[in-house]
Parts: sequence; structure tokens; C-alpha cells
Amino acid sequence: MLAVAIVSCQKSTTKSADPNALSQDEKSLVASAGFNSNWVERRSDGNYLIEGDILLTRTQLEEMAGAAPTNNFIVADEEHYRTFNVVSTPVSGVRTITVSLGSGFPAYYSTGLDNALARYNGLGDLKIVFQRVASGGQIHITGANLGNSGGGCILGQASGFPTSSGNPSSGFTLSTSSCATTYLNTTDKVDEVMAHEIGHCIGFRHTDYKRRNSCGPGAGESAGSIGAVYIPGTPTNVNGSYNSWMMACTNGSPILNADDAIALRYVY
Repeated sequence: MLAVAIVSCQKSTTKSADPNALSQDEKSLVASAGFNSNWVERRSDGNYLIEGDILLTRTQLEEMAGAAPTNNFIVADEEHYRTFNVVSTPVSGVRTITVSLGSGFPAYYSTGLDNALARYNGLGDLKIVFQRVASGGQIHITGANLGNSGGGCILGQASGFPTSSGNPSSGFTLSTSSCATTYLNTTDKVDEVMAHEIGHCIGFRHTDYKRRNSCGPGAGESAGSIGAVYIPGTPTNVNGSYNSWMMACTNGSPILNADDAIALRYVY
């Protein structure tokens, strides 16, 4: 969901006859799963690209649409949010989540991943820790040309949120398109995007999910039955200049701010 660079995150595009246009039933399914039904594309493989950088199957959407509401559910403007499903953790000790990086990336991508994992682990008191592995990680990172969505350059694309069984999403894709690699040209920027996509894999939604202020004026995301559960202790009035790691659009900074740490510690 850290789908687009700031310079290209405006969600507009020239419309023409589209063989992949969604039916009303498909739009209703997307909306009931908790996403913006006006910002979704059916890809050539039959899966659905949601809000720029979440790629979901129809089965995943149907599972999300069937989720029961919760009294934790709220719709507000901007705070830190999580989905209903999060990664399950043991009563005592910590859960290790392995992360692997596919082949074909420049060397600084590897450094960026190491830095992102170190910042999560550096909080020191979470019930989850991340461990880099050579292959077959529970969260696996691949590369592909993801092109654009709604006129914006896609940087990364997560494969959903945690499963109902308490496992993290299986991973995410980093775009190899020329517009994406033009942005992803430093270790810090790779770190920024990877840390954000990992955030989605473990259940965090965009800090500015309701209004997407970090991307400029435009349609926000909906909450729906996938969940937009407010994380207590986090701000209630952030704006587009707020430097959370889960803001919808990029700002070039890989930091976890104090409120990000509150959110992570509250959930994990």
C-alpha cells in the first residue's frame, strides 16, 4: 500500500473501454471486504489490485467480506489502525517471523531489508521478531514490473494482510519498472518501502487510511469488515506531513516515529 511516490500518487487516469472492468457484483464484494470499490483493477491473472498495492484473490476478498463486525471498529479521520486479523503470538516468549529476499535485486536492496528488520527488532520488547533467511521466508519479497495504478507509479504490492489462522501475509512484490527504480535508488528509500509493506503483512493499515492526506486530495480507503481498528494512544489529527511508516504515500524517510512505536507495542 506504499504504492506510489509522492510525485506521482494522484489517483487519476484517462478512462477508455476496459476489458477488465469490474462488474457491479465484484465492486460490491470489494466494498464489503473493506476497500475502495472505485479504486480497484482486475489484473490479467484474474486477481484484484486494490488501492494501488494490495493484490488479492477473489477467495481472499470473500473471506474478508465474511468477517464479523467488532465493537473495536470505528471510522474516524486519521490515526494508526490495524486489521481484525493480526499475527498470533505465544503467551510467553516471542514469535520469529522469517523474511527472505528474492534474486535479481541490487546489493543495496539487501542492506535496506537488513536495516528495516533491525528497526523493528530494535524496539526490543515486541512479541514478534524478524529473522532474515536466504530463501523460503514466511514473508518473501519478489520483484516484478508492477506498472502504474490510477496514474501513480506502484513501488510495492503486498499480498494481503494476516490470515485468519494468525500467520503473516505471504509477502510482497517490489516493482522493477523504470519509474519505481528511479525512486528506489537509495538504501533508505528501499528500507522505507520494505518496512511499510512488512507493516501490511503483519496487519497495519495506512495511518491516513480515511483521507490519504499523504497523497494529496483524493478518495480515501474504506474500513469495511476487514477492519480499521484504532490503536489507542496514537494521534487523532495527523496530516500529510506526518512521518509515520504507514502513511499511504512515500516521503523518503525510513524512520519509525514515537507513535509508530506505540502502535507496534500495543499490537505486539
